[in-house]
Amino acid sequence: MSEISPRHKVAILRVLRDAAAPLSSAEIADRIAGYGLDLSPRTVRLCLQRMARAGWVAAAKRGRHGGQAITPGGVLEVEGTVTLDRLGFTAARVDTLAWQMDYDVERGEGRIVLNVTLISRANLLHAVREMTVVFRAGLGMGRYVALFAPGERVGTLTVPESQVGIGTICSVTVNGVLLGRRIPALARFGGLLEMADRRPARFTELIAYEGTTLDPLEVFIKARLTDVHGAAITGNGRVGASFDRLRERELDGILVIGKPNRPLFDLPVAQGRTGMVILGGLNPAAAIEEAGIPTSNRALCALCDFKRLIHYRDLQAAALELVER
Repeated sequence: MSEISPRHKVAILRVLRDAAAPLSSAEIADRIAGYGLDLSPRTVRLCLQRMARAGWVAAAKRGRHGGQAITPGGVLEVEGTVTLDRLGFTAARVDTLAWQMDYDVERGEGRIVLNVTLISRANLLHAVREMTVVFRAGLGMGRYVALFAPGERVGTLTVPESQVGIGTICSVTVNGVLLGRRIPALARFGGLLEMADRRPARFTELIAYEGTTLDPLEVFIKARLTDVHGAAITGNGRVGASFDRLRERELDGILVIGKPNRPLFDLPVAQGRTGMVILGGLNPAAAIEEAGIPTSNRALCALCDFKRLIHYRDLQAAALELVER
């Protein structure tokens, strides 16, 4: 085959990087679909052969079956890939997951788009207290959350030992619900929304999904630009939000819906469209980081059956059970 497409290389290395064990070509082909790519196991196998010669992957023993694992050189390669080769991955992931989800609002059933935050198991109870404050203030994307034990898999991510995963509903889920009702929805920006007296005031920072290699909310959290705790306690602060009214059942994360063809918070809106501001699903994770608890966040991590989630009021009991295992 010819040289590996940079897009294929990045996707394969990312899948292997996020896996807790070596993967076969068929497993990689299945997981790579989450990046909007359709590769056959044979194509993946040919790519892996070239990548092995470059030192990015290596064969590994897995019981009676072989598999491929990423090498330290492969990790450096995916993290140092030319930025333009990775540009648009976030936007493509948003569109792919929005189309693939099948959540039914009326029945409260189906798959939603989930963010996953990894923290130390020892910090879980503290983290739950911080998250509960955010949910009570209505600053989370909905009111439901999932917990994942060490070794449990979420999409292509496996929770490492000594850590736990916290799943929150991603704002892209709203896009998927609208698309399911034949209402086109386009996520344009992720940003920081200033709250004043518990009301949205203005965007202080914006990152366009089409122009970034990273999820905007992940960037804002690690840069410590958020003040979700302050917004939850005093009504004044900075929360994550996306600029894209749906207030039904569990998906009550929409803050503002503009008027057709009119700018919203000074952001332009094209003819025939209406602007909408949705709370960021990672706001609870931002509050955890603000409290001094280190986090590793994976926005747009996977599709997840809604039945796997629990109401935030039941989170403390579920966390206690997980910690005591």
